[in-house]
Amino acid sequence: MASVYAVAVVMVLFHVGALGVFFTGVSTATLVVAGTLYVIRGLGITAGYHRLLAHRSFKTSRPVQFLFALAGCLAVQGGPLWWVAHHRSHHRNTDLEGDVHSPVTRSFWHAHMGWMMSREAFQEKGANSRDLHRYPELKWLQRFYVPLIAGQAVLLYALGAALNALFPEWGTSGAQMLVWGLFLTTVVTWHITFAVNSVCHTWGRRPFETGDASTNNPVVGVLAYGEGWHNNHHMYPFSARHGLEWWQLDITWWLLRGLEKLHLVSELKLPKAYR
Repeated sequence: MASVYAVAVVMVLFHVGALGVFFTGVSTATLVVAGTLYVIRGLGITAGYHRLLAHRSFKTSRPVQFLFALAGCLAVQGGPLWWVAHHRSHHRNTDLEGDVHSPVTRSFWHAHMGWMMSREAFQEKGANSRDLHRYPELKWLQRFYVPLIAGQAVLLYALGAALNALFPEWGTSGAQMLVWGLFLTTVVTWHITFAVNSVCHTWGRRPFETGDASTNNPVVGVLAYGEGWHNNHHMYPFSARHGLEWWQLDITWWLLRGLEKLHLVSELKLPKAYR
């Protein structure tokens, strides 16, 4: 129960902290840092946690894998082994009783974020993510997940304070950098990511019969860097590309294609019909 209460407190504090944007003001430097972190964290979840670690949709080196997973950690959505275990359970039991974040068997609110403040969130034993345990660096990220988040907060505050001391004309501060760089961007990333579980199992089109309620939602597709083409994903969970049609914007796929050209990733998996 302690973990459940801790998650609830953290989520409330982050939402309250995000309201600090109305009191701290904003500066160009803060927007640049916050925007950069927003993109890095988001892609850490979509390309790192999801397409690489959970589905092994492409291959990469261990240093690049570590950086993807680190970016995912900084998004404050749980450690990599915990996240992957829950996501694989979702695919095994999609919209059935074993799916802890299904709006079909539970409420929309529970699917969106309530499940993370429930006992079920901490009952996953992680047996389905044992393949990742051979990477000690991923186990290290899981173990030190909380200190990494705390360290991120300290570094952002220190950066804002340092910029204020060195360039007072820029109008930054430690509190401003913390609020915009951590609280606001994290909360926005949370709700966009959570919408894949809630919105994309409630509203949208279902071009494929997948035996579940997964949908393609274009709004989430754009906002979640391609993750909103969720019915496509449930049809082809191994695919590194979720926006299978030319008009289905999939920023994560574009990133992976770019990294492939730089020889940082390889063997991007695709369904035969879309190669």
